[in-house]
Amino acid sequence: MSSISRRELLTWFALTPTVPFFVRRSAQAATLGAEASHDGRVVVVLRLRGGNDGLNTVVPVRDDRYYRARPTIAIPRRQTLQIDGSDLGLNPWLGDVRRLMDDGYAGIVQGVGYPRSSRSHSRATEIWETGSVAPRAPEHGWLGRYLDHACECGDEPLAGVQFADSLGRTLASASGRSTAIGHPELLLGMDAAPTVSATMRGPRAARLDYLRQIDNGLAHASRQLHRARAGTGAGFDYPDTAFGQSLRWTGDMIETGCPTRLYYVSIGSFDAPAAASFDTHVDQLSKHRILFTELGRGLRAFTRHLRRSGQLDRVLLLTFSDFGRLVAENRSNGTEHGDAGVLFVMGGGVRTGLLGEPADLGKVTRGGLDATVDFRDVYADVLRHWLGVDPAAILDNDGGTFPIVSA
Repeated sequence: MSSISRRELLTWFALTPTVPFFVRRSAQAATLGAEASHDGRVVVVLRLRGGNDGLNTVVPVRDDRYYRARPTIAIPRRQTLQIDGSDLGLNPWLGDVRRLMDDGYAGIVQGVGYPRSSRSHSRATEIWETGSVAPRAPEHGWLGRYLDHACECGDEPLAGVQFADSLGRTLASASGRSTAIGHPELLLGMDAAPTVSATMRGPRAARLDYLRQIDNGLAHASRQLHRARAGTGAGFDYPDTAFGQSLRWTGDMIETGCPTRLYYVSIGSFDAPAAASFDTHVDQLSKHRILFTELGRGLRAFTRHLRRSGQLDRVLLLTFSDFGRLVAENRSNGTEHGDAGVLFVMGGGVRTGLLGEPADLGKVTRGGLDATVDFRDVYADVLRHWLGVDPAAILDNDGGTFPIVSA
């Protein structure tokens, strides 16, 4: 077996090469003399992996039904972060998020979900990522369809970037304008020298010629990451985790004018037994302590980074999670898969504080909370009032919006 070059390793492990459109468009972009820039509005999607429990995020501190349903994991009122004039309090580990809310940069939408919601991780994620509850989900994501039909981003192959080993549905597009970057540091070590000999023939030459085409895309991504290294993110207190560093790269790319319009990052992991995710069947309080601390620290660093660099007003960040949790606790100091939950929004142009009506503990279906806000109405507001496009061409809801963008 012939040896594999360093460049081939970079190709297979630094950037997902699974989208043929990306290869072709990246090859075109690599031949341009000047790199594209973007100084318009940006959306950052943050997935809370696993299904976050809304009731222990925004706590109904004056509702006895909550405390009766959760004799072990309910958060005592005195431990919550009180919200003036409200019967609700925040999880005590969301102190950084509370500061962002007080400063006018963050909000929490309550009671978010959709009718007859799925409690399957794969199906629920498919619904959130495509923005559709149709039995046969669209092939491409809600923001991928925005790239296909409404984004004025030309042939830019990095219009959407997901920091992951593979591209999920949210940014997946027919036009191949999104890609996944799993290992930025490997891409930074890439040079632009050719790999394939002009005289090489046979099956190996064909394979390496295909790799060379992909290499053009790698070179384009590498140049953008080198460009992003001029950003100031290293000077802020991002968590030293995959989530924290993905968010730092996002901030640096925005700061330095990289052409990406849409970013996708995630927090929480199913990759190892000891890894914490929001799928809190067991020991929910301790997992929330770890994850909410990391989340708040990352969002606070991201906000400070964007404010200091003058970019915050360009950026809207919103979260999603697979589903909420059941009202009652289980026997393992956790909760099972449920329905309605909450989502966070952040940026210089978002409505702040607690938004919408909390799910009513008196309106429970199969143990889960009924939604008071349809998530597609949140997406529609992002499309119409942030990205400036008609959501009807992209989403399958009835055209309503739930306002998260400030007037």
